[in-house]
Amino acid sequence: MNSSPGQLSVSDAEGVISLVPHLLGFHPRESLVVLIMREKALEATLRVDLPAPGTGLMGARRFTRQLVDYLRAAPEADGACLVLYSELAHAEGHLLPYRDFTDAVTSQLQRCGYQVPDAWLVGCGRWWSYFCGGPTCCPTSGRPIESVLLSEAHLNMVLRGSSPMAEPWDGTGAETWPGVEAVREVVDEHQRAGGGWRESIRGLERWCAALDQEPQELVTKLRSNPSDTGALLASLRTDLVRDALPFAAGSSGAGARSALVGRLRNADANAELRELGEFMLGNSDQAPHWGTLEKLWEVGRGILPAARGRDRCALLCILGWVEWAKGHSSGAHALIATCRSEAPEYRLAALLGAFLARGRLPRWATNRETAWAGSLEPGQ
Repeated sequence: MNSSPGQLSVSDAEGVISLVPHLLGFHPRESLVVLIMREKALEATLRVDLPAPGTGLMGARRFTRQLVDYLRAAPEADGACLVLYSELAHAEGHLLPYRDFTDAVTSQLQRCGYQVPDAWLVGCGRWWSYFCGGPTCCPTSGRPIESVLLSEAHLNMVLRGSSPMAEPWDGTGAETWPGVEAVREVVDEHQRAGGGWRESIRGLERWCAALDQEPQELVTKLRSNPSDTGALLASLRTDLVRDALPFAAGSSGAGARSALVGRLRNADANAELRELGEFMLGNSDQAPHWGTLEKLWEVGRGILPAARGRDRCALLCILGWVEWAKGHSSGAHALIATCRSEAPEYRLAALLGAFLARGRLPRWATNRETAWAGSLEPGQ
């Protein structure tokens, strides 16, 4: 679930449809995108996979019950627009694909008290309205997708620098890391040296120090420093560092991060680990420290090309969790799926995969005041 980008006024269908890829960060396929509204203003965006074609009424009802559960996670929501993406061919003069499904979903949402102003189908280079059959504005042959691409809302987002990907990033396709062999030698040296709890704490300290720097400058330095890069990656092979790092980045500023490390070093960590667990499960109404969490994302993504084996799995899981924390469940699924494909035995990826499959959202993602606002707003 993504929060609204804010400061946009859109009143026509083309403008609304054009916003969807920008809000998601990628172009959806075979998907239902729900634009969640509060008092006719966009509150959040939710994407789910479409059910198999021909899903019957009972299947549509089950699907809608799950959808309503998502909407109830945003308690102030009072309406929703639906945008379906499918490449199923549409023969002119016949019902639009997923027509019965859309009618069932709309009726159920309305019975639950949600207004549904419109629903659209996008596919095969055209778009249609499920609700309007006017031959002038909504011909049965649909309207060309170019009208969406030329809408003021789309052009506005392009000028803001938004460039949606073809699909969610899954952790692959990165450029080659220079001198990666030297980095891996450093990782192996750290592994052979061991060090136990104290070395784990030093590894967490290294990462906390990294999060105090400007991400792009740091990654540039690391590309010519195999020793520091290897030390950061080696520390991620320790469960404590891997699990505490998102908590350290997301729950506090620099001073509090140092205090966290100190408590882990000098005291019984049980209470700290309980707080960590609650945070990682999203059981907090308080907004994460988004600026530092975004630094973790940028640094983690930046050094991923140098990672291998367990440290690569750890980074993929951390990046997947950050995506989930932002409300980007599709991005989280893509990263965790890559980890599970590359290392089926990696336990954390299996646990996160099962967790994501339940469709749960962190509490902070269901409140516009605490949800990730993204990079679409100036200053974020």
